[in-house]
Order: sequence, then structure tokens, then C-alpha cells
Amino acid sequence: MPDYKTYTFDEFILDDRFLRWVLKNEPADQTFWNEWLQANPDKVDLVLAARQFVSQMQQAQEELSDEELTNEVARIQMNRQKVQDLDELQPLYPQQTPTRFMNWARIAAAITLIGLGVLAFFYWQTPNTPLAIYQHTVEQHAGTLQEIHNTTNASQLVRLPDGSKVTLYKGSRVSFPRTFTASKREVFLIGEAFFDVVRRPKQPFMVFTNQLTTQVLGTSFTVRAYPDDKEAKVIVRTGKVSVFKTPPSGKLGELGGNEPALILTPNQQVTFQTHDRQLERSLVALPEPVVNPMGQPQTLIYEHTPVVSVFKKLEVAYGIMINYDADLLTGCELTAEFGPESLFEKLDLICRATNSTYEVLDAQIVIHSKGCR
Repeated sequence: MPDYKTYTFDEFILDDRFLRWVLKNEPADQTFWNEWLQANPDKVDLVLAARQFVSQMQQAQEELSDEELTNEVARIQMNRQKVQDLDELQPLYPQQTPTRFMNWARIAAAITLIGLGVLAFFYWQTPNTPLAIYQHTVEQHAGTLQEIHNTTNASQLVRLPDGSKVTLYKGSRVSFPRTFTASKREVFLIGEAFFDVVRRPKQPFMVFTNQLTTQVLGTSFTVRAYPDDKEAKVIVRTGKVSVFKTPPSGKLGELGGNEPALILTPNQQVTFQTHDRQLERSLVALPEPVVNPMGQPQTLIYEHTPVVSVFKKLEVAYGIMINYDADLLTGCELTAEFGPESLFEKLDLICRATNSTYEVLDAQIVIHSKGCR
């Protein structure tokens, strides 16, 4: 068996067993590589980068025609200025439709002829994947950043220099200065984490990921930005946050130039789609009460209570705006007992009692009613 501990990036992406694991993911290979990675945690970054590279090249050969693939190879050749004339590659592209195996063999051979060592070097050294961008950022701040990598199967509590708390989920990493500056608090994340931020108005708190940048003064929220996911999310628990797109350059620590920010309030979330770089704001699937002021009981009883008053209390409890026509709802009263029902279950009950309906539009709730007069 090869000594994978000594393998380089290009050796991994040409190894038959490694390719079989990435492309077919059969149970035996999955077991072997999972156990090997657990025994060699220092090789996780290299293996993940090689795995992602192989997956992307496999996807490329499936999506591109022979002509498109040839053009892409030519583009790489021109950009790198490290290879020979592309005409040498023409015999690799027969006109007949190859099998899936020959597709992969074709693109692997093309990569080899282009100069596999050079291409691997640029792939590993140039920040062009979320993991590589994050790693490049950490290396740029070498000596000033402290990194925590959660390699366990449980969440991990991380305390920041300002007293803020980060719940770091498995497989995720967070990097932050050993001491924050007086003007800002910057944190770099890849993966998923829940932040409970100490409020300091004169010292904004910023979380940078490859897809999104989140800025707050003091609040609690979740950022989910795994490197292989096609979308990223920011989910607000309490307070208010501003969310920007990370610039297409992928440089962490920069704001999105003229890109407008989305403001999120409790129980709102924003989703970033990687394919079109669009932001979409919505309510979370199960809104939770923001606070339980002065230990109010969980069971609420309403006796002939104006429904407008009930909506106002729900707005305060969940931090969600409820739009309605107060004049139309004049005369609508509610007699009900609420316990552990979700917000949407409460709204269903209220609407049935008042012959109304509701819908969620742009993270707000809109009540439609014909009135109760």
C-alpha cells in the first residue's frame, strides 16, 4: 500500500484508490479514507483540497463538450504561460462519445500534459476555493490570529477576547485576533457557528466568510458557510445585523464595495445563492420568542381581547413585523388560550377565529381580513 502520509497534492489526484473514493465513494473506500483521515488529522486540509479539485474536474468533464473543454484547456495554458502549444493535446479528443471512465482519463491526461505540477501549485496556492481563501487569509495574518478548528463530533464553545461567545459546530473553523483593535472586532469563519456578541457600539463586530460578511454591534446569530455548500445563510436570533456580499475577488476582510446591505432583525434570515450571487431575505422556519420579559407565563389567556392587541403582543414577543389594517380589524375580538404552539400555529388559530388569512412576504407577516363589524 502506498504511504499516503508522504503524498503531495498531485500524487493524491493521480492515485487510483483516491480517485475511486472521490468519484464512486464505495463503502470500503469511504471507510478506509475516513479512518485514515482520523489517524492523520494534519493531512485533512491537503486531502480535502485534492478531493474538491478532483470533484470539480469531474463535474467539468460532465458539463463541457469536447470543444468547450478544449477551449478551457487553452485558456489555462494562456493564463499560466507555462505549457506547450495546445495543438499537442488534439489527439486526446476523439469525435466519438467516450465512456465516463474515458472522460475522466481524457481530462486527467490533459491536466498532465498541461503541466500537472504547475496546475496543482496554482490550485493549492491561489485562493480559488472557500477553504483556500480562508487559509490564505489566515496565513496573511500569521502570528496575529488565533485559530480554533473543531475536529470533534460535538459543538465547541469558543470565548473571544471581548467576552463574546462562539458555538463552533463540527468541522468548522474560526480565526480571530488575540486582541481586538479599538475600532473593530474581526472574525473569519468557514463552516457554521452561533455567535453571542457583547454589545459595543463603538467597536463593530464583523464575521467574514467566503460568501457573506456580517456586521453587528451586539446580538446573537448563526452564520452557515460550508465550503462545499451551494448556499450560505445568516440567521438572526436577537438584535439586528447587516449582511453584505463578500466581493467576487473573494478577499476576506473587505466589504462588498457598492453592494447594498440587507438589514436583518430577530427571526429573519438571509440566504446567499452561490450560482447567481443573490441575497434572499425570509423568516426562519420556526420563529422563536425573542425574550420572555419579567418571567411572563408561557400560557397566555385572552378573553374578548381586541385582535389588534394580540397582534401587537406577538410582534413584541417574536420581533417580527405584522402588517394589518387596524380599521378593518376594529371589532374583531379573540377568546383563546395559547401555550407552546408555534407562531404560525397561533396565527392559524387567530385567522380562523376572525375569518382572516395571512401570508409571509419579505420576512414580514401580512394579515388579510374583511373585518368583523
